[in-house]
Amino acid sequence: MHIRDQLVVNLIASAGEAYVLLRTTLPDRAFRQVFFWAFGINFAALATWSVFIWPLCFNPLRHLPLAKGHLHHAKMLFDSPRGKTPLKWIRTIPNDGLIHFRDTVNRSYLVATSHQALLDVMSTNTYDFEKPWLVRNFLARIIGFGLILSEGGPHRRQRKALTPAFNIKNIRALYPLMWEKTGILLSQLEEDIKENPSGFNTAGNIELSVWASRLTLDIIGPAAMGRDFQSLTHSENKVADSFLAILEPSREKIAFLALNFTLPQWFVQRLPLRLNRVIDTEVGFLRQLCHQTVQDKRTALQERKSQQEELEADILGSMMTSGDFTDSELVDQMLTFLAAGHETTASALTWCCYQLCQHPGVQTRLREEIRATIPSADYPITWAELEAMPLLNGVCQEVLRLYPTVPVTIRESVRDTTVAGKRIPKGTRIVLCPYAINRSPDFWGETGDEYSPERWIDTDEKGHQTCNRNGGAATNFSQITFLHGQRACIGKDFARAELRCAVAGVVGRFEFEMQNPNQEIRIAGAVTTKPVEGMHLRMRRVEGW
Repeated sequence: MHIRDQLVVNLIASAGEAYVLLRTTLPDRAFRQVFFWAFGINFAALATWSVFIWPLCFNPLRHLPLAKGHLHHAKMLFDSPRGKTPLKWIRTIPNDGLIHFRDTVNRSYLVATSHQALLDVMSTNTYDFEKPWLVRNFLARIIGFGLILSEGGPHRRQRKALTPAFNIKNIRALYPLMWEKTGILLSQLEEDIKENPSGFNTAGNIELSVWASRLTLDIIGPAAMGRDFQSLTHSENKVADSFLAILEPSREKIAFLALNFTLPQWFVQRLPLRLNRVIDTEVGFLRQLCHQTVQDKRTALQERKSQQEELEADILGSMMTSGDFTDSELVDQMLTFLAAGHETTASALTWCCYQLCQHPGVQTRLREEIRATIPSADYPITWAELEAMPLLNGVCQEVLRLYPTVPVTIRESVRDTTVAGKRIPKGTRIVLCPYAINRSPDFWGETGDEYSPERWIDTDEKGHQTCNRNGGAATNFSQITFLHGQRACIGKDFARAELRCAVAGVVGRFEFEMQNPNQEIRIAGAVTTKPVEGMHLRMRRVEGW
C-alpha cells in the first residue's frame, strides 16, 4: 500500500476512534458541532493532500514529460478526429515512452507512445490494467459483459473458450459466405444506382456507409449466431436500424458518452435524456433477439434435431456445445460480436472507398489487379487468391492503419506496476491511442499521415510483388488498430477477411468518386470512427466483370 492509500486508511481509522470517544462523552448538540467541524477539517485536509500535495510533491509520475493544462481528458472526447491531441503531443513533447497529463483535480493520466510502453501495457503486464469501471458499466448497457468488457480471470476463461472459433482455418472457411453476401451487395448497389441516377454517364448517387453496415451485419449474423438478418435485401430492417440509432455519430452522443464516463450509471440512467430512451429501447430489442436465438439453438441441441457439425457451424453453436457459458453469458457474447463484429469492417470499407476517391490512380490499379485475379463477381474465390493480391492487401491495411475503428481507449492500473521502466501507482489511467500510434512519426517517419498502400508491398529484384505485414515499420506495435497481446481483438482476422472480400467486390464492379469533391469529411463517432456526413459517392458500373 503506497503512502496515499495509507493516509486515507489512517484518517478513516482515526475518525472512527474519535467518533466513538466523542459520542460517549459529549451531549448531543455539542457532539454534532464537534463532529461536523472535525469532519470538515479532515475532508479539507484529505482534499488538499489528494489534489495538491500528493500529485505535485510525491507522485512518482510528476517528473515525466508533462502536457500542460487540466482539461485534456475531456478535450479528447470532443477531438475531431479523436486522437488528434495525443498525436500532437507525440510530435511536440520529447518523451521516453510516456507523456503525463492531469485532469481538473490533478489525477494522473499517461499516454503510451513507445514500443516498450505499449508492450508493457498490452502484453507484459496486461492484467495489471483494466478498463475503468465507469467506462465498462456504460458500455455494458450496449454490448453486455462479453469478451471486450470482461477482466482478469473471467477474461482469461472466455478468451480460452472462444479462441478455437476464431482460428485462421475457421476464418478462411467463411470466405464463401463473405463473397456470397458481397455479391448481394453489388446487386443492391446496382438497383440503388438505377433508382438514384446522378444524370452523369449512367452513374448513380449512393450513400455507402449504410450499405457497408448492412453488408457486414449480414455476414456476422450467420457467422456468429447462425441467423441471416437479410438487411441487404430488406430496406426496413429492425436490427440494422437499431445499430444505426445507437452508433450513428453526433455531438449529442459524444456529450452523452462524456456524461456516462464521468457519473455513475444509476444516476445517468435516471436523467430525462432522449439517448437514455434510445439505448433502452434499441438494446432491449437486440438483447431479446439474442436471447431468443440462444433459446432456439438450445432447444435444437437438447432435442438433438441438429447434427453436431450443424450446431458448431457458427460461433454461438461452438460456445454452446463447449458448455463453458451460461445462457446469460451467451447473450452478452452475441451482443458483443454483433456490435463489434460488423461495425469494424463497415467503418473500414467506408473509409477505404473515401481514400480511393481521393486517389483515383490507386483505384484504377486495384481494379486491374482484382480483375486479373478474379474473372468475375460470380467466380468462386479462394482465400489464397484474396490474401495474395499485393495492392488489395495494401489498400486494406493502410485504411485500417489510418482509420482505426476505436481511435482511443483507456486502461487503469489495478495495482502498482511498471511501464517502460517507470513505476506506475495503482489508480493511474493510461491512454492507448490507435489513431496517434498508427500515425506516429516515431514509427512511420514523416509520412505517417499519408495514404500509401505501397508501404505494405515488397518488390524483389525481378519486380515480383508480395504482401508484407509491417508496412515498413520496425515493430508490430506501430499499428494497434486491433491492439496486441492477450487483449487483442479476437476477430481481427475475421475483420481483415471480410474487408478484403468487400473491397474486391465493390472496386471490381464499380468506379466511384465523391458526389461533391469539395465536401469536408469529418471523422467522428461516440465510440467508433465514422464520417459525420455519411459517405455520398457517385458510382458507375464498369462493364466486363
